[in-house]
Formats: sequence, structure tokens, C-alpha cells
Amino acid sequence: MKIKQTAPLLLLAFIWGCYYVASQKAVSEMSVFTVGIVIRFITMVLLTVIMFKRNELKLLLNTKGILFRLILIGVLGFSLDLTAFIGLSLSHAGAGTALLKCDIIFVNLISVIIYKEKFTKLDWTYTFIMLFGVLMVMGIDFSKFKIGNKADIFFILSALFVSINAFVIKSVQLDKKNPAADNVVAYYNNFITMIMFIGTSIFMGTMGQLSRLTENRPLLVAILVAGLGQTLIYIVYYYNLRRFPVWIVKVFLLLMPIVATIVAFLLFGDVMVSGQYIGIAIVLAGAFGILLEQKKKAEMQKS
Repeated sequence: MKIKQTAPLLLLAFIWGCYYVASQKAVSEMSVFTVGIVIRFITMVLLTVIMFKRNELKLLLNTKGILFRLILIGVLGFSLDLTAFIGLSLSHAGAGTALLKCDIIFVNLISVIIYKEKFTKLDWTYTFIMLFGVLMVMGIDFSKFKIGNKADIFFILSALFVSINAFVIKSVQLDKKNPAADNVVAYYNNFITMIMFIGTSIFMGTMGQLSRLTENRPLLVAILVAGLGQTLIYIVYYYNLRRFPVWIVKVFLLLMPIVATIVAFLLFGDVMVSGQYIGIAIVLAGAFGILLEQKKKAEMQKS
């Protein structure tokens, strides 16, 4: 892969890392469901403006043969958020964030079994090297880490939903009869997820928290940044899914925790320990190895 090809993949990791920091600040002040409503509403407004300027709003009605999958994408989008939240409510964040990164393993297995992708031993090796480095960056205590409580089921389900959703999105983008524009997929995903967040927030009785946005300026700034970040994630993530294998996109997203850690360090003074620096080096080494392996594959296909 050339530098020009990897640029949008690296950009996605950067955007998602910044979004993660902003959304974490927001959910520290409000319920995750209330935050979800506001972020998705901001995103809906921004997507509407973008699609209006591009004359794409009419495409929202052109859903013949793909409407069910568009709805499924939104349901899966909400489900992955919901299961992750339930898991976090039952356990500590460390184990949860580690298990959520298992989506790269699910994606690789789906790619091999269903889509017949050919993975070399080095592909697998570099992927697991990156995953190990990510866990170090996130400060996972391996001596205490274990799987076995009911919260883990929800974390693993969330990782599975993330993986399945990526393939469903790609199938809609590349549908042979009616391929959907990226913004159309994003709009349906965002709108359906927002509706489900609203329903859940009403059920949980957290809608009243919306008034905090007028009382807490840092919260308002964080949630506005998160809304912009979510919009950019849709745009860049779908751009990458359309052009690269799902597993490659997911591998580069392993860089996201590094971005989030560095941003939190620079903006909020979060302390980084030596293990995190080592983890960053390991992740970058694994990513470099994958790039070399992809370059080798490309050269073999040409010859």
C-alpha cells in the first residue's frame, strides 16, 4: 500500500480517536443515551446540509432492494452501543475495552470463512501484535484480566455487532442492482440509531438531562465536537469501507486508542506511563509490518 492510499485510513483513526475523547467527556456528565440523542441529532443536521448541497437528498427514497439492510445497519449500530453500555454497567472499563477490540478477530474470521480472503501467517501475526500493543496503550492489567462474568458476554456481543455491521454496510455500498451512496447509508444508520436512543432515553427517564447543555459550557463544547466527529467518521469510515477490505480498515482502527491517549495527554494532562509508550511502539511496528505484507502481495499480483 502506498502512502497516498493509507492517508484516509490514518485520518479515520485520528478522527475516531478525537471523537472518543470528546464523547467520553460528554458521557461523564450525562447518560450515554442522552448523549447519543444529541450527537446523532447534530450529525443528522450536518448530513442533511451536506446531502442538500450535493443534491443527494432525493437518493434517500431510492432504496429498492436495500431498505431492509439499511434498517438493519441502524439497528446493529444501536445494538453495539447498547450491549457495550450494559457491559460497562456490569464490569470495569478495562476488561470491556479490551474485549471490544476483539472485533478485529471476528472481522478476520468472517473475511476468511465467508468472503474467502487469503490471510498469510504474517497477516495474523502482525494483527495480534497490534492488538497486544493496543491493550498496553489502554493500560490493561494482564495479571488481573480474565473472561468469565456475564458482562463479558455483552462486550463480545458488541464486538460481534460491530463486525457484522461493517460487512452489511459494505454489501449495501457495493450492491449489484442498487448500490447506495455513502451518505445515504450514513443517514439511515444515524437516523434509526437516534430514534432508538430517544426511545431508550424515554424508557430510562433520562430525557430531562438535556437541560444540562444550557448550563454546562464544557459539556456543550464536548458534545458539539463529538457530533462533528461522528459526522466525519461516517464520511471517512464509509469511504474506506468502499475501497478497502473490511479487515484492513479494522486493523488501522487499532491506532485509534493511541490517538485518544495522546489527545487526552495533550489537552487534559492525562498521565502516560512507560507501558503505554511501549504499547504505542508495538502497535506502530505491527502496522508497519502489515503495510509491508500488503505491498508484497500487490507486487506478487502484478508479476
